[in-house]
Formats: sequence, structure tokens, C-alpha cells
Amino acid sequence: MARKSLPMWCAVLAILVQTGCAPSPLSELGVAEPEEIGLTWQECPDRAHEWEEAENCFGHPMPLWEEGEHGNFARRLADGESLELTIGRDVYRAVPRGHLLTQQRYTLYRNGRAVKSLYGTLTAYSPNVSLQNVGGKAVWEFSDGKTVTIIYDGKDVRDLYQLEKAYRPYGLGDRLIFIGQKDGKYFVIYDGRKVGPDFDLVHIAYCCEPVLWSVQCGHGKYLFWGNREGQQYVVEISLREE
Repeated sequence: MARKSLPMWCAVLAILVQTGCAPSPLSELGVAEPEEIGLTWQECPDRAHEWEEAENCFGHPMPLWEEGEHGNFARRLADGESLELTIGRDVYRAVPRGHLLTQQRYTLYRNGRAVKSLYGTLTAYSPNVSLQNVGGKAVWEFSDGKTVTIIYDGKDVRDLYQLEKAYRPYGLGDRLIFIGQKDGKYFVIYDGRKVGPDFDLVHIAYCCEPVLWSVQCGHGKYLFWGNREGQQYVVEISLREE
């Protein structure tokens, strides 16, 4: 008697398991106090989104960006949208290639092989925001306002940590720090752990004047403006000095 064929989804699952391509389990998002994992968390009440208030609070000039960090970030190619980054012997490119209805497809390649594709709409800025080296791993930042995420070492952190959105990655001590969003709350994630309190809003922008009060990073510091329980704060996170 001929064996009945498996349902299509069962057949696909069997192939995935046999080839070792089954989806990996979700990573558990740990929780830690900043000092437990070698961080210093400083915050001050802020009234008017002024850099002067941040400078007075933390004792250093703004902005934080330093020219010496350019080597960790991709260069933007001649088309104005594509990004290219070299890490060791590997060349990464994040480029627009193809469409799905009204959306542009953007694909991250490693040495010419596709790693991940995302779909977005070009508005006042390219959703192909940044590509950087964090501890020897490629970190791709993508945002068109609806699809807002980070691809870290080939994995979408939204899936990895069960987030709705992920913003503004940076390498702090060769480990990834970024802002996560879920259930109407914003919070900091560092090295796979949720750090510090939740915020009702963290101010994030990719274009125009509001970008001045978006997340700032550089000189080994990560700074943002956020609202919590009716109060606005400016927050700076850095590695704790031994």
C-alpha cells in the first residue's frame, strides 16, 4: 500500500529539522541593575531638550560623536542609500534591491550572500539607517517608522527578545546597547539584558531638527531624553570605571 503523503507543513518542518535549519529558540531577556553589569547610569531632570542641560548634568560638551569612531560605521555609497562595511575579511552591504508592491526591499549581504531582507518606504530619510561593527559583529539599523528594528549578527532583535520595535544601536564596550519598545514602554537593553527603569517615551528621530534630541552616542557613552511618570529626564549610560 502506498504511503500517504505528509501535509505540506509537516514535510517542510521535516526538511528543516534534517538540515539543521529549524528556527532557533527565543533568547531570554534578562534583567540587571546597571552596576551589576559594569555600567554607570546617570540622569537629571530636563525641562527644554537643551544640550546645555545635558552638559551641565554630565560635565562634558555635546554632541558625543567623535571622529575616531568613523571606522566602526559603514560608508554610504554613491547611490545615497547603500551602505558598505568591512569587518576583518568580511564585506557587508545593505542595499535596496527589488520591490514588493509599494515597498522597497533592502537586503543585508555578507560577501555577496544574502543575510536578511526587510521592506520599507523611503520618506524624508532612507530606512537603511546605519551599519556598524559592534564587537566584530555586523549591526544593521533599519527604520521606516513602521518597521523599526536591528539586525545583530544576522538575527532580528525583535524576534530574539520579543520586542515590537528596536532603535539606535551602539557598541558600548564591544557589546550591543539599544532602545527596545514593547507594550507602550521604552527601555534600555545592553548585552541581552534589560537595564534601568521603563520610560513612557524615549525621544527618537532620524531626520531634521528633532534628531538633535534623539539618542546620542560616542566617546563610550550612550545618552537619551525620556519621559517617565510625568517627568522628563536626560540619561547617560557609560562603562563604569574600575
